[in-house]
Amino acid sequence: MLFGYGIEQDFDLALEQRRDRLWWLLLGGTALCILYSISGRPSDTQLFQGWIATALFYGDNFYVRRGKDLRRLWLWKSILVTVPFHVLYLAGMFWLDRAVPQLMTKAFIFIPVVALGFAVESITMQPLIDRFKPTEARQIEGQVAGR
Repeated sequence: MLFGYGIEQDFDLALEQRRDRLWWLLLGGTALCILYSISGRPSDTQLFQGWIATALFYGDNFYVRRGKDLRRLWLWKSILVTVPFHVLYLAGMFWLDRAVPQLMTKAFIFIPVVALGFAVESITMQPLIDRFKPTEARQIEGQVAGR
């Protein structure tokens, strides 16, 4: 119990703190993207879209979910393996932005595209990321999940 309230059995304070830091990073990066846009430099829309998509995917999948393993080689190998797929996703989003310029600058189109891309990318990359995890860690994780 914490302050008279029960906490979830699987509650992880470190994970919640990493999630909070990710949101602050997203807000700070967005503020920098807005400053870049105000300066009138080229490709500000693509910079913002790429920033949000990259920070969400790598921030959530590697920093938030696997933050305790950031010093392990297997995690860095899995990060490198996901880069080509992420670059393809960004290239597709940038192509869509060039093909239909008035559409992707609207928030009600852009936000669902990024959210759907984040979900698809995360779901498809999970097995690939877990493939690099050492066998012992996978077995321990399976035992904990199967309580």
